[in-house]
Amino acid sequence: MTRLERLRERWPVSPRLHAYAAWSALVLFSLIVISGAGVRLTGSGLGCHDWPRCSDQSVTPQNGHAYIEFGNRLITTPVALAAIACLVFALLRRPYRRDFTVLAAGLLAGVLAQAVLGGIAVLTGLNPVIVMGHFLLSMATIVLTVTLVWRATRDRAGEPQTPSRDPRLVFAVRALVAVGAVVVFLGTSVTASGPFAGGAGTGDDVHRLTIFGFDTFKTMVMVHARLAATFGVLAVALWFWARRRAAAAELRRPLTFVCVLVAIAGLIGNLQYHQLDYPAALVWSHVTVATLLWNSLVWSFLAAGRPARARASAAEPASEPPVPAAV
Repeated sequence: MTRLERLRERWPVSPRLHAYAAWSALVLFSLIVISGAGVRLTGSGLGCHDWPRCSDQSVTPQNGHAYIEFGNRLITTPVALAAIACLVFALLRRPYRRDFTVLAAGLLAGVLAQAVLGGIAVLTGLNPVIVMGHFLLSMATIVLTVTLVWRATRDRAGEPQTPSRDPRLVFAVRALVAVGAVVVFLGTSVTASGPFAGGAGTGDDVHRLTIFGFDTFKTMVMVHARLAATFGVLAVALWFWARRRAAAAELRRPLTFVCVLVAIAGLIGNLQYHQLDYPAALVWSHVTVATLLWNSLVWSFLAAGRPARARASAAEPASEPPVPAAV
C-alpha cells in the first residue's frame, strides 16, 4: 500500500464532501472574475503600482484605490484555498478517481498562472492584451470548475458522466458554445479598447487596444453586438428545437439559462450603447451576466454529452452462425 493509499484509509473524504468543495470553487472562481471587473471599472487597476508588494514603500495599501486593487489580490487567497481543497479532497476521496485529481490540479495551476499574469498586467501598466488574457484565463478556469461540479454531482447520483444523445442535437449545442466563446472573446476586445482602462481613479494613462486606429472601440462594439445578437437568435432556436425533439430536462435546463442570460445581456448592452453612455455600474452588470452566461454554456456542453451510436436496423439480417470445422 502506498503512502497516499494509507492516508486515504486514515482520512477518507466522502463524495459528498468533495462535491461541496467543487461547488465552493465554482462560486469563488466566478466571484473573482466579477471583483476583478470592479477593480477596472473603479479606475483602481494601478492602485498598487508594484507586485507582489503594493508599492516600493509598503506591502499593504495606503489609499482608497489601492485598497480596492489590493483587496482583489487578497480574494486570490480563498480561491487558492478552494483549489487546494479540491486537490486534497480528490486525492483522499473514496472511491478515488483520477479525473478529479487532474481537474483540481488544473484549477491550482490556473490560480498560479492568474497570479503571475495579474502581476505582469500591473508591471506593464495594464497592457490591454495582457488584461484580455487575464480575463480569458479566468474563463478557462471556469470550464474546469463547472466540469468538476458536473462530474462530482453525476457521480453522487450514480449517473453516467457523459450521456449519449441525438448526434444532431449534440453538435448543435457544441456549435452554440463555440459561437458563445467568440462572443466572449470579442467582449474582452470591446473592454480593452473602451473608456474603462482601469487607471482613471489614480490618474494613470493606460494604453488602449487600437488595432483599427481611433475607431477601434466603435468597430469592436459593432462586431460584438451583431455576433451577440446572432448568438441570441441561435440560442433561442436551439431551445425550441431541443424542446421539439423532447430532449432530456437536464439539457433543456442549461439552455433555458443561456436564453434568459443572453436576453439580459442584450438588454444591458442596448442600454449602455443607446441610452446611458456606458455607466460603470451597467458595464459591471454586463460582465457579471457574461460570466454567468459562460457558466451556463459550459453546463450545456457537458449536458449535451456525446453523439449516440446508431443502432443496428431491425430489418438487418442476423449474422450467419459459424460453420463447424470439418473433422
